Amino acid sequence: MNGYLAKYKALNLPGKLIAINVTIWLALQIGRIVSWLFTSDDLDWYSWLALHADWQSFLVTPWTLLTYFFVHANFGDNVFHLLFNMLWLWWFGQYFLRTHTGRQLLGVYLMGGLFAGLFFLGCYNVFPALHQMSHTVVVGASGAIFALVAAVAMRHPDEAIYLNFFIRVVPLKMKWFALAALAINIMNLANGQNVGGIVCHLGGMLFGVAYGYEERHGIDITRWFNRMCDALADALKPRPKMKATRGGKTHVPNDRAADHDYNHRQHVQQQRIDAILDKISKGGYDALSAEEKAMLFDASQRRK
Repeated sequence: MNGYLAKYKALNLPGKLIAINVTIWLALQIGRIVSWLFTSDDLDWYSWLALHADWQSFLVTPWTLLTYFFVHANFGDNVFHLLFNMLWLWWFGQYFLRTHTGRQLLGVYLMGGLFAGLFFLGCYNVFPALHQMSHTVVVGASGAIFALVAAVAMRHPDEAIYLNFFIRVVPLKMKWFALAALAINIMNLANGQNVGGIVCHLGGMLFGVAYGYEERHGIDITRWFNRMCDALADALKPRPKMKATRGGKTHVPNDRAADHDYNHRQHVQQQRIDAILDKISKGGYDALSAEEKAMLFDASQRRK
């Protein structure tokens, strides 16, 4: 188990997201088999993980706005829904990481998926043609991935992506690839094919375009979301039990020379401890370097 965790930690962010999606898919497949073996009835996971177009169903299961884009395909479908999504996530994730951080990629992926889900809910409850299909549910990471595709196309519009058509490899500029994907989705929407999924694709692309547009003006629209996630993660982390106080008492040895040196060292050390405590109050414990954490720990041990 430790070996698998070590391999997971060594992956870049697209690799980690793929590992999470594949693990969830496998877990649900195993759950279905176990459910069938013991009850002869499939586990109704759609009701708990898929995003429902109906507002009343969504209000009962609001967490599905997040879970839907980590879940792939009905149990009766094949693995290609998962396979193609993960390939696109890997390809465009690598393009994105050329000029962005993994933190920014995670922000685009999560916010893109959330926005695509809200866009899906809004469209199905606003447009009469879609409202008639309010029983529709949606799963899959494609909304989040299309946000990534659009963000990459906005940042690298003229960079070539190479498409393999078996007969020959054709270079295509990123902007034309994104526009072609948009056009195909719109045509399939008009034909009534996979309407829920296509609406999510369009919502994801809309978010990606907004991200790219604001980025050109020096604004990262995912920054507040990443900070909120950091604060939540920081609040959930266990804190080490330490004691360190400001302005500690100065010990006075008998020898005056030693006294002066000792007090000077204690004063300098206390100043560093005070600076560390100020840093914690501003940025939290995780803002400290390894050396600062060790110094704080040593100071707390000496005061016990």
